[in-house]
Amino acid sequence: MPLADRIVLRSSPTEDTTPDMGMLLGHALAMDYKRIVVARDQMRSSSMMKEALVAGILSSGADVLDIGVASGPAAALAATKGDCAVYVTEYRGYGMISGYILLNRDGSLFRKEQIRHLEKIFVDPPELPPSGKLGHVIDLLGAVDEYNARLTSAVSGKSECAIILDCGCGPVSASAPVVLNEMGADVLTLNAQYDLDFKSEAMDETGVDITDTERLVGCNMGSIGICMNKIGTMMALLDEKGNRLTPEQLFATIVMYLMPSSIAVPIDISSLVIEAYDGKLGTLSDAPPTKHDAQGLVLTPNNIGSVCESMASGSELGYYDGGIIFGGTSMMPDGIRAAMVIATIAGSHSLNRLAASFPDYRRDSREVECTCGPDAFVRAMESAVEDMENPVLTAGEAWRVELEEGWYLISLTRGPNPTVRIDAESADRAYLIGLMEVAEDLVSDCMKSQ
Repeated sequence: MPLADRIVLRSSPTEDTTPDMGMLLGHALAMDYKRIVVARDQMRSSSMMKEALVAGILSSGADVLDIGVASGPAAALAATKGDCAVYVTEYRGYGMISGYILLNRDGSLFRKEQIRHLEKIFVDPPELPPSGKLGHVIDLLGAVDEYNARLTSAVSGKSECAIILDCGCGPVSASAPVVLNEMGADVLTLNAQYDLDFKSEAMDETGVDITDTERLVGCNMGSIGICMNKIGTMMALLDEKGNRLTPEQLFATIVMYLMPSSIAVPIDISSLVIEAYDGKLGTLSDAPPTKHDAQGLVLTPNNIGSVCESMASGSELGYYDGGIIFGGTSMMPDGIRAAMVIATIAGSHSLNRLAASFPDYRRDSREVECTCGPDAFVRAMESAVEDMENPVLTAGEAWRVELEEGWYLISLTRGPNPTVRIDAESADRAYLIGLMEVAEDLVSDCMKSQ
């Protein structure tokens, strides 16, 4: 999952978050929140980073509700016990040493404006209260057990499939094997020990390593592979033949089984997901596929905050960059719950045959400099789409044009050097080339008209 809009306070690939920043973050949070839930992963630096954060909170007069070592989704569920929550975790997969994830009471990630508000404290640190006004640490025991129980009650059905599960030596080890075993799955678990120095071989951009699982699935025909990132927000899925499903294939599979009445997805989502939602790919449950109301498909701007806002407004299922959000639990992407749904499906369906039946969509994209200025480009695009006969879907400053055999998306990115991104998708390679040419001509015309 990309870190933009979510990781706070100078945590970047070139500048590590340090303990003194944790102190300042604690001071900043205590200005607005008086009961702060704190959790961490089990990596070596996270304990130090957590203590620095706690010291900042306590010295500013706020209380800490400490749930100890927990997965990200478990921490998000526990956030309801306080005014907000902080999850302390190490981001090796992103080139980071440590960082803080800030969560609202509903488990959603802090928005940009919330982070900017906190950063003002760094410029003008507050005066600390007298020693008699220090906060207290309250240990909250059983947060992980409560999360496990919530998952078990939320995911109905049993599973008789065989699963090779890689926990990545993270706090997910306390949840994923437990809940999958309770479902009846035959689980072979890898890397479930708490190893402070564990290093994965080759993590992808989501922090998932499939190396060991891929090898074992190949040696255990009929088993599927599930690989978790260290904190349980993301999962990768290997079918019975060891082939990895793409994140959108994984999400489409879950949509086909759960048949949600509403989903929130970024505007660049694949047609595969939309077809799964519309019932065009069939169903994986006992109920027949349902044609949903168009209002139930919410296309959002391409950021996690917009997806979370839609989930808070009632969408049942959300997706962003490989992360799946389940309504009714929290706004945090939850790879552990996704694994449970997949285990239910795999007990009665072949994931390999299912993936083979999916349409094979091709994608292309490119970026160009916005030479006419962002405001002028927006005006030109809004004028252009008004005259189009094809359906045009909009989300923020992005326009998705639906055609018979594919779609193209034009989106504006503001900043010091504004750019226009063009994305296109089609099952036909030649048609995809034509889509890109049409979109490029439209962008060029809009810039020239200004």
